[in-house]
Amino acid sequence: MLTAGAVAPAGAQTGAPTTFGASAPATAPAVARTNPDDGPSASDLPVFEYRGVITDKESMTYNPTDEFIFPSVFHAGAYLDDPLGEWYLYYAPHDSPGGISLMYADSLEGPWTEYAHNPIVANEWLPFYERVSHVSSPDVLWDDAAGQVLLYFHGENSTTRWATSPDGVAFDDSGVAVTNADGGAGTTETSYARVVEHPDPASGYRFAMTYMQNRTDNIRRIKVAESVDGKAWVVRPDPLVVPDAATGTNVSGGNLWEWDGQLYVIYHGSTGITFARTLDPTMTQVGPRWELHRATGVGDDTGRVAAPEIVTDGDETYLFYESGDRLGATIAWAQRDPDAVRPPEPGEDTDPLREQCSGAASDEFDGAALDPALWSVVRGDTARHELVDGALRVPTYATGVAGASLPLQAVPDGSWEVTTAVSVSPAERFQQGGLLLYRDDANYAKLDLVHGSLGPRVEFIWRQNGTDRNTGFDSVVPPAGLGDTFWLRLASDGSAVQASVSVDGVEFAPWGRTVDVAALGATGVGPFAMRGSATPPEIVASFDWFRWTPTADEAAACDDDEPAVEAQAVSRCLAGRVYVAVTARNDGTAPVSIRLATPAGERTVADVVPGRSAYQSFATRATSVAAGAATVEAVDADGVAHGSTSVPYDALTCG
Repeated sequence: MLTAGAVAPAGAQTGAPTTFGASAPATAPAVARTNPDDGPSASDLPVFEYRGVITDKESMTYNPTDEFIFPSVFHAGAYLDDPLGEWYLYYAPHDSPGGISLMYADSLEGPWTEYAHNPIVANEWLPFYERVSHVSSPDVLWDDAAGQVLLYFHGENSTTRWATSPDGVAFDDSGVAVTNADGGAGTTETSYARVVEHPDPASGYRFAMTYMQNRTDNIRRIKVAESVDGKAWVVRPDPLVVPDAATGTNVSGGNLWEWDGQLYVIYHGSTGITFARTLDPTMTQVGPRWELHRATGVGDDTGRVAAPEIVTDGDETYLFYESGDRLGATIAWAQRDPDAVRPPEPGEDTDPLREQCSGAASDEFDGAALDPALWSVVRGDTARHELVDGALRVPTYATGVAGASLPLQAVPDGSWEVTTAVSVSPAERFQQGGLLLYRDDANYAKLDLVHGSLGPRVEFIWRQNGTDRNTGFDSVVPPAGLGDTFWLRLASDGSAVQASVSVDGVEFAPWGRTVDVAALGATGVGPFAMRGSATPPEIVASFDWFRWTPTADEAAACDDDEPAVEAQAVSRCLAGRVYVAVTARNDGTAPVSIRLATPAGERTVADVVPGRSAYQSFATRATSVAAGAATVEAVDADGVAHGSTSVPYDALTCG
């Protein structure tokens, strides 16, 4: 085990909430912190506890499509003389005909009453626009200068519109705010806008908008637009938030929120999780992505957490959001638990591919055939897989799962995790390869890259009693950066199986919805490849290895075998020049080779016996160096690398 001394842990802050959003008074929020040393950490974000559903579909009078999305909360009592209730909640169906709708309550905790004459804005509103297929995604705030309510909504998906009202119920004027043309060439959607008073008093604009832009690559981003009057908008050329491995291929529902003096942009991704990132007042400096809220998967608290709207009233803070499946969403709410402690964000996985330590049933595919002690094969009489050059090569069988030959390992009880590296390039319909979690031919879950009817997709499909769970949330455009080789992972906590995908072998992003362990009842897991029929040509999926994450006992055994090396680095002056001296002592029980590396050079010392050290003083040939770090790596007698550590040294000026 490699360790470096004298590294202090980062501190954490906690604090009280401040209100930004829910149509707070039209004054600029406190200037957000910009010094990262003074900034928050992920553990400072509030913890929300699910409270329930607001839009009960069975009791809603206006319910044309049995789905409701995009909540926007407005503090009507703070601005209107005689409101229906202290708080207004705007929402809408998305599918045709949509319709901007209203509920009201005297408390953010409800009960909420549906407005009797919904929709308050329909998909045809002459003379402002002729019939569109739908209007949806309302967002409301108070325009203090004009003394009126501003509403933003989209319809069609290519157009975000504004409307005004003296009372938040009857809207009397409308126009176009932003369209695809404003987003630049290749823009195909301009929708799901949120608008706030601009957080930068020096910007010259009164309002800032975050909205979702889709492009011809079918990857959705969050863009920024700015306005003086809330009606005419200027769109910034670059997106504010782009998808990454954790979000999947789409981000949307961008909203600004202030917490403990820090401004954030909050949003959701294709994975159904809501994230938060620090943001400076100019809306140009975006911090790291932190998970803000996800469904627990218990009871009704399932599916996506999307289109977040956070409201603070007194000492209480609430999260309103779009819950559940995209095509059957509803409006749910959660409340901050002041006593809950948010666990820290996961640290860096120093062995993401389980190269340094893997479970006993792992297979490097370096033999002549699969080990029958580890593997069984469904339909072994038709099997054509082979081990070649340290890889398992599986042909895309001209059938579905029900006819393919399937090499499988037994699924352990309790928690487990398995990872593989796969190379496959589907180019014609239904060619695919990946990981299969299998009970029988009518009950399985598969994580794969497939060329579907709409092109390449990475999918996590659960087939239950012969019926697939297959929606746009389960089969998604591949993540950016997916190359010829990529990494797939299935992980079970004993209750549900989560799929993950990595494009770089370092960071794994959750993919699709989880699969219930008990309902699936899988007994085997392994690589697979198929193409559905003989029509597309046969290609091969190649798997480099199949590795289980070690159990606690297996990990402890790895630690016992791992060389222990204690390292330090010191900058010092010699003859007016800076030298960086690096020392690494073998505290293990067997000889190791130790590599010492700095920007000024590197050295490997072989066969360092226990109790002895590797040392090198590296000449920088400079009179001054900035603070930096040396790298120390240890390799055992079998040539196995046991990780590396970064050893800091101080800045120094000589002479």
